[in-house]
Amino acid sequence: MIWKSPGIERSDLTEPLDLTQQSLHRIVGRLHERGMLVFSQSENRRAGPPSPELTLRKDWCLTLGISVNVGSIGLCLMGFGEPLENMEIPQTGSSLSVEMDRIEAAVEEILARRGAGRRDVLGVGLAVAGHRMLETAFNCPLPLAHWSLIDLAPVLGERLRLPVWADNVARTAALAEAIFGVGRDVADFAYIAHLHGYGGGLVCGGMPFRGSFGNAGEFSVLFGRQDYDDRPALNRLLEHLRTKGRLGLTLKDLKNENLVDWDGVEEWVDRVTPAHNRAINAICAIFDPALIVLGGELPHSLARMLIERTEFNNLPRHGALRDVPRLAVAQIIDAPGAIGAALIPLFETVL
Repeated sequence: MIWKSPGIERSDLTEPLDLTQQSLHRIVGRLHERGMLVFSQSENRRAGPPSPELTLRKDWCLTLGISVNVGSIGLCLMGFGEPLENMEIPQTGSSLSVEMDRIEAAVEEILARRGAGRRDVLGVGLAVAGHRMLETAFNCPLPLAHWSLIDLAPVLGERLRLPVWADNVARTAALAEAIFGVGRDVADFAYIAHLHGYGGGLVCGGMPFRGSFGNAGEFSVLFGRQDYDDRPALNRLLEHLRTKGRLGLTLKDLKNENLVDWDGVEEWVDRVTPAHNRAINAICAIFDPALIVLGGELPHSLARMLIERTEFNNLPRHGALRDVPRLAVAQIIDAPGAIGAALIPLFETVL
């Protein structure tokens, strides 16, 4: 609660946590003694006994997040509850050993920016694009074939000499949105990750929901082979725009704010809208969230175009319509997968 509401007064925690005042004071006091919390006093203090405002001490610990996407590898250095540094390196499509060398060098660089070393890092979260197969193995898209079906956490952990946790990049992006983005005040929401492919993640009760096999939110499974190419996957948009003369286009280029005026963009949005609506209505029927977030690397302009075209299957019964979720554009747009990955060690060891 302090993480999501920095500056919350201690007294405001009593009721939602169902704790006595004495128990709350004792717990908060211990966290303060350990150096995890900072106490401050509000300048506009309410009448009555003073109650300190609580925030997390961002330098209490460090974690690292690493996200492996088609075309790029993102890194995030996380303080205690606050991203400190982001960086991105190209994903070269070479051997896994070469990629690990480059990640290790990037880790040293991002730590050096803060004058830190590996000894200061609590752990590493690794986010990988692809279906989860084993505990930390993934079946990745073709450009990431050299990352596929390998138990990655031990490999990276041995290289960095740090504990490593791994998850799908769409689910770590959903976690970043739950803590820092539009989902921070919503207990249940779905996150659609428009990346090279088309996936997502579910947040239930404020926590990631992974399912029995770790693949909850793999929205691409909604589409058979015959209509797979009509999903709102950004690799298909790139292919479509290349046929319109924009050769050599990459995912980074899609961040151009004039994208909506490009020849072929509206045509592609119209083409994928039926698939978008199928996914939206499947999420409503099965998960019934309060919010659906359009994120990943989807440009905000395209997200708004899809939201405007959304049609809910909501036939009236006895003159009444059922409630449907709010649709929103993701707020975390720079390295969401890496930011969410950096949160995993905190969830696993601290929270």
